[in-house]
Amino acid sequence: MTDLASELPRALEQNEIVPYYQPLVDLQTRRVIGFEVLARWHHPVRQVIHPAEFIPLVEHSGLIDALTDRLLRQACLEALDWASDSSLFVNLSPLQLRDTAMPERLHQLAGEAQFPFHRLTFEITEGAVIEDLELARIVIGNLRSLGAHLAVDDFGTGFSGLRYLQMLPFDALKLDAAFVRSVTGHRETRKIVAAVMGLCQSLGLTAIAEGIESQDQMEMLRSLGYRNGQGWLFGRPTQAAQAAALLADHREHQPGPSVANIAEQVAMRLEALPIQCLWQLRALYEGAPVGLAFVDHNLRYLAVNERLAEMHGCPVAAFLGRPVCDVIPERMEQVEPRFRRALAGEVIKDVRTRYRQDGGRIVVLQSSYQPVRDGAGEIIGVSVAVVDVTGEPQGPQRFELPVFQ
Repeated sequence: MTDLASELPRALEQNEIVPYYQPLVDLQTRRVIGFEVLARWHHPVRQVIHPAEFIPLVEHSGLIDALTDRLLRQACLEALDWASDSSLFVNLSPLQLRDTAMPERLHQLAGEAQFPFHRLTFEITEGAVIEDLELARIVIGNLRSLGAHLAVDDFGTGFSGLRYLQMLPFDALKLDAAFVRSVTGHRETRKIVAAVMGLCQSLGLTAIAEGIESQDQMEMLRSLGYRNGQGWLFGRPTQAAQAAALLADHREHQPGPSVANIAEQVAMRLEALPIQCLWQLRALYEGAPVGLAFVDHNLRYLAVNERLAEMHGCPVAAFLGRPVCDVIPERMEQVEPRFRRALAGEVIKDVRTRYRQDGGRIVVLQSSYQPVRDGAGEIIGVSVAVVDVTGEPQGPQRFELPVFQ
């Protein structure tokens, strides 16, 4: 096999190693907010070689500065005409944190390309071994003073993450893909992911989830408070022309989650957080497209959003801390059996109920009930999601009668 290390000088000279771009998105809107710049080697024999194979060789051969400079210069030129609010995320080697001249050199490269330095975020892998933290703090501080942002990458894969967050002035934290892959299937992972979100909130860091590959993963991360993410669900690394087209087409409509799915996400968030932290659900409740509530073992409302309150014609204050039977006594016969079944561990999805409002209008509500468990697996309440489907086709869902007056 060809010795790749010996070919590196030629590859750099002939621009065989080029930037590819993987989108980062706003998880609420699916809008592209930037791209991570990833190196790809277009080898004349082996075709495309991924960075995991050649970056260690680049570092060992002392060519990491030359490669970073070339990639940054080309990326800045290619992204110059992209949306002014989009960012580029560029990886740095821990070796480069020893070079006090590096920040000014990168700032000059961006300036020559007329690319605003504040639109650059430089990433440092959490698992990287930084031998001189004080020197690294100075170098990173200089990057920030010039306007760039800093992110710790692959958080959760090493043992230095908390120390780095304490010592180095990061702006963002990227949750490693290993946690994202198991977030929908493992309760303990959800607790870790929620804890990382809490850490970011406490330290004022932007949280970014890596490796999102499915709609369920995205919805779970959104429910746990993550606003930004990247992964194959939104796009694989691609060259500049395709990246520009994706950025221009970011308004593509995406189907919203089902009522049952939202109820499940809320329930899993409650599992991941202490019940005393219900207030942390406020952002989720305010932004949800459906009515949401959490009811405890005594069938009392502990959390309700505005949308659900509007469906029932009452202010939110009329629900909180009050038994369900006091708030909607006329519907208690219908809903109490569902709550009891959910408290016994049953998941109830997409049940439609008709009732008559004041004035005679028939309203159809579709509801889902999801049991919520604490860290020990005990059921502590029920997460409810409700949507008004009046006038929509009935489909396969069943109706529960009678029509309430």
